[in-house]
Amino acid sequence: MIRHSQIFRGKVVHERMGPRRHKFSYPMTFFSFELGELSQISENACVFGYNKMRPLRINDSDYLQGSSKPILEQLDTILPKEEPGQHTLLISSPRYFGYAFNPVNFHLRMKGNLLLFAVAEVNNTYGDRHVYALKELQKTGDNKWTACSPKEFHVSPFNDLSGNYYFSFHITEDDIFLGVDLYKEGCCIMKTWLEGKARKLSNFNILRYAFMHPFSTAFNSMPRILWQAAVLYYRKRMKIYSRPLPNSENTLIDRDLN
Repeated sequence: MIRHSQIFRGKVVHERMGPRRHKFSYPMTFFSFELGELSQISENACVFGYNKMRPLRINDSDYLQGSSKPILEQLDTILPKEEPGQHTLLISSPRYFGYAFNPVNFHLRMKGNLLLFAVAEVNNTYGDRHVYALKELQKTGDNKWTACSPKEFHVSPFNDLSGNYYFSFHITEDDIFLGVDLYKEGCCIMKTWLEGKARKLSNFNILRYAFMHPFSTAFNSMPRILWQAAVLYYRKRMKIYSRPLPNSENTLIDRDLN
């Protein structure tokens, strides 16, 4: 029985406050996979595979250290081990016909409806991967939590490495909101968030939401990133910052070493 895994239909939003204002929003289909249910989903959904060649698939090697070990085992090097009564959700988009680019994946350690820990796994277009392990979450309301971390990883060529990230989570059985705001010198310069309404994860809903809307999945992330970068550079004349060499132990994959 699939208890915790779901499919979400919603949107992703980026809003830049400075030094040039810029905002865009795209419809988005994404998934919440309970890591312990991946094999069961693969057995029951004919179009989804867990480490198998299917139109949609999740590979362990696409996450965290890039190891062939199960994602949950890879998480054991970052978070305390999952205890009885807990479960871990992977918020991501699977590969679509072999391709996907997820700028950020979230690993959420839950106990019932309580968020215990979170890991934000960030991928940049240079081939690097970094994790922000959020072990000190502040509860701010019903089903709401926040956390903060210094910025340590180069993502957008239009931002340097200075500043702090403020993460916000709103998680219920029916919807989800995951936000990442960048602050510099006490001012918010960029807001990003992903939100969606939950649908039952079934063969029918995978076909309905994923295959009927192929361009609102991670399948279309890279073209959108390149288009928005062109707008910022050519139309809004934003300054470019070159990629610095990764120097954090939380950078799990460095393109120059792989």
